[in-house]
Amino acid sequence: MSERIAPMVDRRSSYGGFAVELAACLLSVEGDEPVVLIDETSTGEARFPSVAFDPGAHKCLDLGVRDWLLENTGLELGKLEQVHTARRSGAGTGIGEPCSALSIGFLGLVPPQQRTSVTRGTWRRCLDFMPWEDRRRRGGLTGHERVGQFLLSLLHASTLAGEQSLERQSRRIRGAFGLDSTPWDESATLERCALVQNLAPYTSEPSGLAYVEGMTLETILPPRMVADHLQILASAIGRLRTRLRVRPIAMDLVPPVFTLLDLQRSAEAILGPSLHKQNFRRYVEGAGVIEATGTMRQQTGGRPAQLFRFRREGVSERRLASRRLAATGTLQRA
Repeated sequence: MSERIAPMVDRRSSYGGFAVELAACLLSVEGDEPVVLIDETSTGEARFPSVAFDPGAHKCLDLGVRDWLLENTGLELGKLEQVHTARRSGAGTGIGEPCSALSIGFLGLVPPQQRTSVTRGTWRRCLDFMPWEDRRRRGGLTGHERVGQFLLSLLHASTLAGEQSLERQSRRIRGAFGLDSTPWDESATLERCALVQNLAPYTSEPSGLAYVEGMTLETILPPRMVADHLQILASAIGRLRTRLRVRPIAMDLVPPVFTLLDLQRSAEAILGPSLHKQNFRRYVEGAGVIEATGTMRQQTGGRPAQLFRFRREGVSERRLASRRLAATGTLQRA
């Protein structure tokens, strides 16, 4: 069971040449950025730590991933959830050949203090692989606006057949990327990922060299990630965003002792834009899930900040607060 992390093309299965890959999308927060663990042995396109499913060694899918991660990366995860399943076929191969694979993606959250215990793998910024999910404004347009406009210009410059198809794709791009006053759907991460992946081949055409505020294909996908693993990452981020919009308390993304600012930044790292500070603090304090430790943290150039920890007995109060929030919508963006 101590299989080395390796590309799927080096593996063979007993399923008629069709391998079942269990991929672990392990997310954490570093500062105000979401980060993900990348297999350090992968060359070329980035990929997650993964293992070929072995029904003889793995009792079930999630237990197989958890046990393998503990043995190969040193990470002991309390919870894994399945978020996406995709099929991948190697270049120049057909269905049923050895390098075809079914990738089953699992999401796991890693607290900051556990990142140092990882014995294998490299932590990378999620937005390096999905810059279109960056909604912070940096001199003009936000990341999602720049990528959305780039895809529109690329679409109209390409040789896609049919005016109706062109209009349909344009509507999809405008809706997915929140262009032209279209409301932004933060959980539609897989839709945006699919649009980028579908249009990427047209950049090889001479007419496809679109330009929007310095945006090129190299800035859309730097560095490249295996297509199905990118879909898993998009699904994982979308799942977390949906959860945090209802209950913006990222218990698994902060250390055991934290400030309210630490807690808010952990939610903002996943959601993207800033949350309303006072509304956020009012919600957290009213949810009954945290308690003061009685100690303070000295802030650089500011007042000391009070330290908190999570209450074990606050689970029921947290659920009630989540329902109140969903009904009233009291949490707002800054």
